[in-house]
Amino acid sequence: MGHRTYDEVVASFTSERRARIESLTNEALAEVVAYTLGELRRHRDLTQAELAHRLDCSQASISGMENAADNLVSTLRAVVEAMGGRLDIAAVFGQERIPLTSCPKHDDTSVSRPPSATLSK
Repeated sequence: MGHRTYDEVVASFTSERRARIESLTNEALAEVVAYTLGELRRHRDLTQAELAHRLDCSQASISGMENAADNLVSTLRAVVEAMGGRLDIAAVFGQERIPLTSCPKHDDTSVSRPPSATLSK
């Protein structure tokens, strides 16, 4: 019985099977990486006091954000940026992922969008 490498096995899959595997992998990763703000802070090896210092607020404010049922997008963005990251938000419709922005563009006609991402008014 011969042995095949991982690349050889994957190469034998149909494109549909590879797409399905990729989709399932992405779904699994999304579930694993769904952190709360507190978990994200701990993952970044920061204390509430350190994050509060970076955001120029109190440790109690950080605790409040971490325990809130919901936070403003601007709050999430500020916290993630204080941790050295960048917040991305997207609308997901099945396999379609459309990045969103909270900053309106002054000249919307200059942005080239795929037909599926163009929204009608």
